[in-house]
Amino acid sequence: MVPILCPSSCLYARRLTPEGFPAVRTTQCVKMGNMDLHSELRFDADPYAVFGMLTDEAYIAKKTLAAKALRHQISVDRDGDRVTIELVRIMPPDVPDFVRRFVGETIDIKQVDVWEPAAPDGSRTGRITLEMVGMPVTCAGTMTLAANGAATVLTITGSIKAGIPLFGNKIEEAVHQGLTEAGKIEEQVGQAWLAGER
Repeated sequence: MVPILCPSSCLYARRLTPEGFPAVRTTQCVKMGNMDLHSELRFDADPYAVFGMLTDEAYIAKKTLAAKALRHQISVDRDGDRVTIELVRIMPPDVPDFVRRFVGETIDIKQVDVWEPAAPDGSRTGRITLEMVGMPVTCAGTMTLAANGAATVLTITGSIKAGIPLFGNKIEEAVHQGLTEAGKIEEQVGQAWLAGER
């Protein structure tokens, strides 16, 4: 696995599977005005099988409900081998007290994933954008899906920005933590799905 390099001010978190392999790996780099996110999710299947799972509406619904969404809407659009996924999650306001003052009874998150056509080996690249509806909080970045030995790794690299005076950095940290937890859940649900637990 290629090492992740970041400034000495970064907070680094790593979780290992029971076999000792990296599972969800995240790097948090605090910059002026935004926060970087880097996550790696490992799935025990080839890129074709993993991509089929990631774009399956039933799987998307399963991982969304596992992340405690109250309601959701899913749209999967296929243009040849190019796939666009739009997901709206209505989440409970399970956030720190200093964030709760900025949200209502729910947190509405709109996510758009755009996957480009596959390379001959099944690897892919894509773009991801998230926004908290009604709040100046966004995350935009890139995605890669590639084989790593007998497994496939989904790598997401993005930048979180909260345009809220005084509280922006704290909100970015809360969003980073939420996305990291969502990544752990997605990896667990994905591994179970690939093992036949549908």
